[in-house]
Amino acid sequence: MTCLLAFFLLVIHPDAMAETGKLVKVEHGTLPIIISAPHGGTLAIPNVPERKGGSEVAQFTTVRDINTDLLAEKLAAALAKKFDGKPYLVVAKFSRKYVDANRPFEGAYESPTAKPVYDAYHTALEQACKEVKQKHGRGLLLDIHGQAVRADAIYRGTQNGKTTTLLTQRFGQAAIVGPQGFQGMLEAKGYTVLPPVASADRETKFNGGYIVQHYGSHTGYGIDAIQLEFGGQYSARKQLDMTTDDLASVVESFIKQFVIEKGK
Repeated sequence: MTCLLAFFLLVIHPDAMAETGKLVKVEHGTLPIIISAPHGGTLAIPNVPERKGGSEVAQFTTVRDINTDLLAEKLAAALAKKFDGKPYLVVAKFSRKYVDANRPFEGAYESPTAKPVYDAYHTALEQACKEVKQKHGRGLLLDIHGQAVRADAIYRGTQNGKTTTLLTQRFGQAAIVGPQGFQGMLEAKGYTVLPPVASADRETKFNGGYIVQHYGSHTGYGIDAIQLEFGGQYSARKQLDMTTDDLASVVESFIKQFVIEKGK
């Protein structure tokens, strides 16, 4: 019955399908790097009402992660200049008020007419992960978010190492928290990353949502996935260029150390 209803609504309201290309920005890549930003969009989805939430939807919110779409796009452009190739890019231009792409489909949208947009986002991510695994054997997925808990911090989310299983199996925790690891290099540039590398604290509030849980290297996709929750100090528009440059430099070093060179 649900499938029939969804089909019926899509026939009556085909705009949701026609607008999908505008609502989900996808750039095909050649590098073993995938960049995702599901919560920075502002566009309404035609014929889709805003979500109302409910007790069955965990951590329901419609708040936008300000400038994370721009940060993801700028990061992709910066990495393309550093490498002979392009990262894969999947960015939500649609507002989280209508669809939350960082949730399982059961809690991601409420109107069947929103399904094509949600599916477009995850189809692009799935294809990117499969291509990276096929062409490179390994890769890195960065899921870009924003948070309002600490303006001067970035929260790391890997499900406490679960979504970077292959990376740490090959190179140990140093690949994440060592001086030349991903977080270690960010901290060396002056960024506060939580939990800090020098502590034994576990990831708590921002420990990695659906995207890294679904596509991380503990799954069949085999892509090491890290969620990054940027505070407003780092994602403010006036700061975006510096944040982008620093993050691109860290990603470049990380990929050369742990994916391209050591991974051969």
